[in-house]
Amino acid sequence: MNPVHRAIERVSAFFAERPTRPAYVARGLLGIRRPDDEKLAHALVRELRGRQRTDGSVSTDLVATAWFVWELLDVDQPADSAPIQRAMKWMQARQDKDGAYEPHQPSKRAPIDPRYDAMGGFFAYRTGGRTIAKLALPSGASITSDSGARFLASCFALRSVLRAGRTSDTLVRRHVGSLLALPKLWDTWGGQWNPTLMVAALGAIAWSPEPFRNQLPILAEHVALNQKPDGSWKNLDIVQAVESLVDVPLPQARESVALAAPKLAKAQTQNGSLGSGSVAEERTLVALRAWLIAREYA
Repeated sequence: MNPVHRAIERVSAFFAERPTRPAYVARGLLGIRRPDDEKLAHALVRELRGRQRTDGSVSTDLVATAWFVWELLDVDQPADSAPIQRAMKWMQARQDKDGAYEPHQPSKRAPIDPRYDAMGGFFAYRTGGRTIAKLALPSGASITSDSGARFLASCFALRSVLRAGRTSDTLVRRHVGSLLALPKLWDTWGGQWNPTLMVAALGAIAWSPEPFRNQLPILAEHVALNQKPDGSWKNLDIVQAVESLVDVPLPQARESVALAAPKLAKAQTQNGSLGSGSVAEERTLVALRAWLIAREYA
């Protein structure tokens, strides 16, 4: 049997009975809804809403609050629902505040790049006086530098804000424009920019409106050109790369995902999951999206 088809069979069994949000989403993608999935969705919404504080945040944490929004949207909550709107208000109040990512300023010996003058819109993750050793996202992607963590958290928040429909807000659009204009972010692989950060930026831009989306072909092509023959990427978590690419509705992104799919299938365990522990279901859901895209190319 084709390894991708086998992977889909295994993951279907893995998610068939689970009472979780990733399983709910997976069953929708696979067309194997359970009779009680509507009841499950209502229960998941109640559980999620129980995490939200009166200020709109989840644990006063930017990443947790952005993920809260993403999860609610995954279980079919409308973007204009009260919990999502309160979370949006809290997150957007943190744009351009102390603790937000600030683009690296060149040394005094180097000329000042004029593109830095227009940078802004980034979300504050931690106060400026608190150093961040590491940030890990729900899918397992991580970064181990202070500036990298602030950048990754801001892109993660931007992705949720854009998915929730805040595409016309001035600071949101400024954030997207800043990602597109950051010097060297899209010119090289590695160097001063960790690929984890570049792919996080792509994942946010994938949800942006025009004219920003017009840049997606060249950005997706950059990721595809740096993919290895076995479907993986150097110095980059394959699941994170695929998670961003599946949201880019372009042939070059789809082809790159299809190339990564057999590599993901090799990493699948006998029970159908990708790995173990707290991130297993999220990573397996990402892999499922890749396998379904790859099946179209088979």
